[in-house]
Amino acid sequence: MKANIHPNYYPDSKVTCVCGNSFATGSTMPEIRVDICALCHPLYTGQQKLIDTQGQVDKFSKKMAATEAKKIERSKILESRKAKSVEEKKEKTSLKDLLLQARKNTSS
Repeated sequence: MKANIHPNYYPDSKVTCVCGNSFATGSTMPEIRVDICALCHPLYTGQQKLIDTQGQVDKFSKKMAATEAKKIERSKILESRKAKSVEEKKEKTSLKDLLLQARKNTSS
């Protein structure tokens, strides 16, 4: 091995979890902090627990709520457009009616 190129190895490195569990292991770092360990991981405990260190779950929930609101608003807009087009079709006179009116105007 070459000298002075390898990191220091700590055989009793302390690992600390946010749940309070701590244990010793070998590592190149003297102290390690983790978000999840075997005592609090859902696979081992059988309970689902959301660990949201950066607000990602809340951010996702807000996006989904905004998307649902936009879908509802969009459907209302489309319904109003559809109703408006139906009203315009009712108000417009047909070509036959226009021709009959033109004949009346020219004959009188």
